[in-house]
Amino acid sequence: MERFKEELSKVPEKPGVYIMRDEEDGVLYVGKAVVLKNRLRSYFQNIPHSQRITVMISKIHRFEYILCDSEYEALLLENNLIKKYKPKYNVLLKDDKGFPYIKVTVNERFPRVMLARKIEKDGAKYFGPYFSGWTVEQTLEAIKNILPLRPCKKKITEKTHDRPCLNYHIGLCRGACCGKISEQEYQILVDQVLDFLSGKQDAVAGKLREMMEAAASKLEFELAAAYRQRLKALERLQEKQKISLLSEDDFDAVAVARNQVDACVQIFFIRGGKVLGREYFIFEGAGEEAPGEVLTAFIQQFYNEHQYVPPKVYVGDALEGETLSGWLTELRGRKCEILQPQRGDKRKICDLVRENAALALLNREKSMMTGTGGEAEYKTLSRLQEIYDLPVLPERIESYDISNLGDSEINASMVVFVGGKPAKSEYRLFKMKQVKQQSDTDSMEETLTRRFTRYQEGSKGFEVLPDLLLIDGGIGQVGAVRGVLGKMSIHIPVIGMVKDDRHRSRALLGEVDGQYREFNLKDDPGIWRLVTAVQNETHRVAVSYNRKLTEKRYRRTALDEIKGLGDKRKLELLRYFGSIAKIREASVEALMQVPGFGRKIAELIYNHFHKE
Repeated sequence: MERFKEELSKVPEKPGVYIMRDEEDGVLYVGKAVVLKNRLRSYFQNIPHSQRITVMISKIHRFEYILCDSEYEALLLENNLIKKYKPKYNVLLKDDKGFPYIKVTVNERFPRVMLARKIEKDGAKYFGPYFSGWTVEQTLEAIKNILPLRPCKKKITEKTHDRPCLNYHIGLCRGACCGKISEQEYQILVDQVLDFLSGKQDAVAGKLREMMEAAASKLEFELAAAYRQRLKALERLQEKQKISLLSEDDFDAVAVARNQVDACVQIFFIRGGKVLGREYFIFEGAGEEAPGEVLTAFIQQFYNEHQYVPPKVYVGDALEGETLSGWLTELRGRKCEILQPQRGDKRKICDLVRENAALALLNREKSMMTGTGGEAEYKTLSRLQEIYDLPVLPERIESYDISNLGDSEINASMVVFVGGKPAKSEYRLFKMKQVKQQSDTDSMEETLTRRFTRYQEGSKGFEVLPDLLLIDGGIGQVGAVRGVLGKMSIHIPVIGMVKDDRHRSRALLGEVDGQYREFNLKDDPGIWRLVTAVQNETHRVAVSYNRKLTEKRYRRTALDEIKGLGDKRKLELLRYFGSIAKIREASVEALMQVPGFGRKIAELIYNHFHKE
């Protein structure tokens, strides 16, 4: 942008943090740079950016920057400013999870074990974080039964001699407050608890077995039986935890998966070689961002909020990790490395983490596509109503798509979303009757005419009008649909779904106060997600119906007479040429243009049709 040319010339070639602001002086974006001048110039040069950053650049009114002594110092400042401003165009971790820890009060004379919500500098030892309340409950319950430390909050001194409580009589306390166990014996129990929480359960089992055998050799059979029960309880717990053994390391494994709209980061927490827990986080609207950028944003924000930092963090994609490693080392107080494994067990677990991230995204999409609309869906529909000044809330949305096989098997799908969710019982399919040649415009006109004629006739399944029509395309397509509705005296708002050059939803186009207004979907991930779901579902239904029609029509054709030609290749031929007649006329070279067809299969087909 020419208007920033003079300001950019004044920017020093030093490390620092920059802040992009809009016309109302709101913070659009916060970033860091090793060389501020180069980074800021890159925003205003004619080079490709992600769609999110392109939209952000269009809204920049001014920028400011803060010089730092090093990239590391810039990283710290960037973290603080992102946390303070939560800029719209930064990749943000929206994390409201509070992860619990298990605390062992080794700073007390007779230590206790308990749940803790945060790490404090009180001399106690903390284990975790754990990633569900159920996990913590199960772990504390196991400790209570296997290695029972005292549950009470009493301050025990050498003069404390209370009466044994119920916990002592039922075997859930060793009676520290009433002198039933010495401080040295109790410390052995504490050491076993610490080993247990560190993942050294085999070592704990070995000690319990030694104590059981020692008690039995002294003919203390009641005590030996108690140790045997604890040993069995530990073995049962180990059976439940068999997901796992990679090595004896403590580390986190992090990977990212993306779809058209969102990104998902999954993290596995490995302690003592076992998967102690896992969690995933959705980054709304970050589906176009590079995996390394999403991972960097996650690491900065996640470990800034959660105080436990492991010795190593393995990542599934490349990122600039040297400065981040230094920052994590500072947080941890000891060395922490960020590594991208290329092979071996660590590579396998990173691949597994990525698969889980992809599955989390898929399950989220499925959950959004099932059930009835909830509060979030109605908020999205309300925003859509506000943007295009729709007369009513677009609770019922209809969308149409055309699919064909050249000039044959031309069909259309009508998909219905109610309350932001697909209503599959309302879907309808149309096979063209009037249109005989490939023409999406004519096919759409026939489909809409038939659909709304059925409405006017009161036909079953067509008696309800939609609140909104979503149509693939821009002004031309929207205008054509409005023309059809106008001829039938039906008044329904029509909004076009504009795609980018990669055939992905980019914007909406609708009329407001007599003027067409384009709304960039990146400005609202909720609407973007809804539009993408509608578009994908409409296309899926149309293509699925077309495939059924094609398979039905060509189940028995001249192609079936060619030995060695499978069903998949037959369909590919028909999709490419559109008819048997055109396949019959094709030369060997033309047949070789079909994707996946080589000379051998092309000659087989050609020779079949030219035997004479």
